Amino acid sequence: MSARPPTPPVKITLIGLDRVGGSLGLALRERKTIRVTGFDRDGDLARLAASRGLVHDARWDLPEAVSGADLVLLGGPLADQAEHLRTMAPALREAAVVACLGPLLAPPLAWGQAHLPARRHVVAAHPILNPAYLHDGALGLDAARADLFARGLWALAAGPEAAPEAVKLLSDLAALLGAQPHFMDPAEHDGLMGALDGLPVLTALALLRAADASPGWAEMRKVADRGFATATFALNTADPAALSLNRDNVLRYLDAALAELQAVRDQLARGDQAALAMALAEAAERRAKWAAEREQGEWEAAEQDRPELPTFGDLLGRAFTGGLFQKRDKK
Repeated sequence: MSARPPTPPVKITLIGLDRVGGSLGLALRERKTIRVTGFDRDGDLARLAASRGLVHDARWDLPEAVSGADLVLLGGPLADQAEHLRTMAPALREAAVVACLGPLLAPPLAWGQAHLPARRHVVAAHPILNPAYLHDGALGLDAARADLFARGLWALAAGPEAAPEAVKLLSDLAALLGAQPHFMDPAEHDGLMGALDGLPVLTALALLRAADASPGWAEMRKVADRGFATATFALNTADPAALSLNRDNVLRYLDAALAELQAVRDQLARGDQAALAMALAEAAERRAKWAAEREQGEWEAAEQDRPELPTFGDLLGRAFTGGLFQKRDKK
């Protein structure tokens, strides 16, 4: 009886070798059943990622990078994703899955539907990171960590033409990385991101500009400490495209924040220390409760009875040897 030929490795392409892309490479590179190709518009960054072993090989031509890929993980700036989808579309093999990674779900799904040919599947994913890295402030490829997604959550949404196997594939990938897959309506998700992503950027912008415009900035900058650094950190990762694409939701939460600031200003102007102290105490309590829940990560009561996850090999076999990839060429 002749031995079965070896199953060819699963081909994954990472686009955008920043902290997220580099961390994905670190988490996947040791799996013998996976071959990881990296692409970044910055050729030096792609070469650096390859030299550090974060990817098995790097490509400087996007269509070449995705050719033959079973799964494309499209990260990097949101503003570049529509162009990347348009450029890679002719090179994608039939049944390939493209997962757009970023802070919004609805726009990438629309771009995928507009630019990808039939029988190519698009899924949008927003990786919510390991709570251990909430406050480290690290950025770029040097901040890549294999456990960046462990104990986190991946918010997922699929386009109307995406096969169920494509959605299951991303769900399994999230689980393999130690994260909890969480399916959301894209409009609902993006509405929430108006508060969670857009509003922190705008408040950080307002704070920095108000301070910098002050006649006292020359001395102020010398004594600025953790509070100022923390409150303005969102500027380091601000994405203007995310603000523009999610404008209505951001404006709604900006108006709500301005109303809250006006109420606090009125309390301060009246010298109402008791009311101000109560407001601060209540807010601190709510933040502490959220931080504890975020650390624990058990958002659903049902998760307490969650069965043990299959091994990496089990999940990989189910995801990549099922019907979605049966037509894959063995080269």
